[in-house]
Amino acid sequence: MILACQNISKAFGTTEIIKNASFHIEEREKTALVGINGAGKTTLLRMIGNLIQPSDGQLLWEGKPLWENPQAQQQIFLSTEKSWFSELNAKEIARWMKRSYPNFSSEQFFAWAKRFELNCKTPNLKLSTGYRSVLRALLALSVHTPLLLLDEPTLGMDAFHRELFYKLLIESYTESPSCILLSTHLISEVEGLLERVTIIDHGKLLVDEEVETLLEQGYCVSGRIAEVDDFCADKRVIGSNVVGGLKTSAILGKRQTPPASLDISGLSLQQLFVQLVGSAADEDDPATK
Repeated sequence: MILACQNISKAFGTTEIIKNASFHIEEREKTALVGINGAGKTTLLRMIGNLIQPSDGQLLWEGKPLWENPQAQQQIFLSTEKSWFSELNAKEIARWMKRSYPNFSSEQFFAWAKRFELNCKTPNLKLSTGYRSVLRALLALSVHTPLLLLDEPTLGMDAFHRELFYKLLIESYTESPSCILLSTHLISEVEGLLERVTIIDHGKLLVDEEVETLLEQGYCVSGRIAEVDDFCADKRVIGSNVVGGLKTSAILGKRQTPPASLDISGLSLQQLFVQLVGSAADEDDPATK
């Protein structure tokens, strides 16, 4: 374990953004921090990145407090939309990175910038939204810190650049393994890369599981409405959809064999995310009680 989050909360004024969250990050583990927009992902990453301090609880880096820990600061790199010097261009930022992070590879950064056709002489502020994301992403891929925090790394990128980024992320991880915590609300894009998933919703931690374990917890059954309802009567249904006389229900729990008249299938991580967040919202809504 390299990072432990122990009952951390963060409030800005009277608004609580993160609410008593506890989880840990293992060495050389690829984790997705998943949540809808406004769930608290960026705030959580900024606390782990040592940019803001929790209002309550504590963050430990290798067993020691993270806040104002100079040794830890060189071991963690946070790539987020608000973290770059707007007036500097890629060449200038790369020079600053090399001074701040000894393992930063300028050679690798400029080789990848060429593949993305990134203009390294254009100031960051004057790049398009997509290319600002490309710049942040390539700097992150070249930094080689033990913990890499990626906050919506493909924001604004086109499909070609997103696919190329994920390919390079795997290449970089293979050559220089590190722990990666990647925030996104598009889990389908990163599902094949992950070992662990942490789901956050309105500041609350809903799920913190290994991918394999999480996928084993959910499945779908489909068929005639009455038969699906009978099968699901004693199970935890986290979502249903009815089309005509047919119904599909998503179930959390150990998979059980349904009658031959019903079809059974697995849930993707994206489906589980949507259903879990929707289920949590229903539980918090007084109108549903």
